[in-house]
Amino acid sequence: MSFVLIALAIAAAWWLIAKLRVTRPMMAMMTTRIAFPDGGVRLNDVAGALAKLSNPEEIVVPFEHAVLVITYPLSTPASIAIDAHFPIGFTRAELVKTVCEEYANVYEAEEATAHTKTIPLDERTNGKHRNRTDGVYGIWGHDLDALVMRAARWTRGSDGTITIDLHIES
Repeated sequence: MSFVLIALAIAAAWWLIAKLRVTRPMMAMMTTRIAFPDGGVRLNDVAGALAKLSNPEEIVVPFEHAVLVITYPLSTPASIAIDAHFPIGFTRAELVKTVCEEYANVYEAEEATAHTKTIPLDERTNGKHRNRTDGVYGIWGHDLDALVMRAARWTRGSDGTITIDLHIES
């Protein structure tokens, strides 16, 4: 009799485990802002940017994979998949280095694909502002050496994707 009750209890437990969801669906996490030192990080000077950082080894994005979104000064935003060197996430220094490298890549891709090339600085009639080019990203208004990153923020979407948005000024 006790054997039958134990067998029924095991069968009921197995049936419940098979039918019920044991884990909750992923939820979006709060946005986390990452501030950079006074004056920000100049995107054309990786070494200078890294030298100015406080707590360069601090993990600021605790995920191994993310999508870096570059919007300024692009007409067509760039979404770039990036990977951390460590599974525990991106350090402040690694994030700065990656952002600087990816911005340089975007500017190079623009120059390589544009029919309307960038007017050299000494030939510009509209001050120091960069002319709009018609490459893959449609960069306008500012050269890479004029851009400064003031902050970044990461969000985790409900699908688990980590997105890093940047606050860039000129």
